[in-house]
Amino acid sequence: MSFKVHHLNCGTFCPACRPWINGDGRWRDRGTLVCHCLLIETNDGLVLIDTGLGTQDIEQPQQLGKLFLTMAQPRLTQAETALYQVQALGFQPQDVRHIVLTHLDLDHAGGLADFPQATVHVHAAEYEAARHPKWFEKSRYRSNQWQMQNGNATRQLENPGTALSKLNLWHNFRMS
Repeated sequence: MSFKVHHLNCGTFCPACRPWINGDGRWRDRGTLVCHCLLIETNDGLVLIDTGLGTQDIEQPQQLGKLFLTMAQPRLTQAETALYQVQALGFQPQDVRHIVLTHLDLDHAGGLADFPQATVHVHAAEYEAARHPKWFEKSRYRSNQWQMQNGNATRQLENPGTALSKLNLWHNFRMS
């Protein structure tokens, strides 16, 4: 099986305190962070690793929450959505057959609604953590992004013996 990997920037954020973020500049300057996603071409279709911010996030940024908008200072542009970049590469949204989410934070799961036909894969422990967040984690998640109301099938992955933050991926994406 052959792969071709495309690196996508699916969200640029400009938080304060540039020296902490980028290691240079003045404290009052804004840093630059990106939400790095991968689009993998396989013989069985496209696999998207994380979705970044989605078109609905760009059209209705208030759904991201005041705290996130104030702290992260995202550049809200359709050109940085996974949907736009998939199409710019010559593919259609329905060509994305699988989405693997490293976690369900709002800047990683925002584009799920842009790919309603894709099967979504997420670690079971992360899915449960997002469904029942602790009080200090509530600002990380936006359930309207990932509750799969758009018809996405969800597969919860189990990795016994590994850290909650670790997700093992295999090269065989035939998950019918």
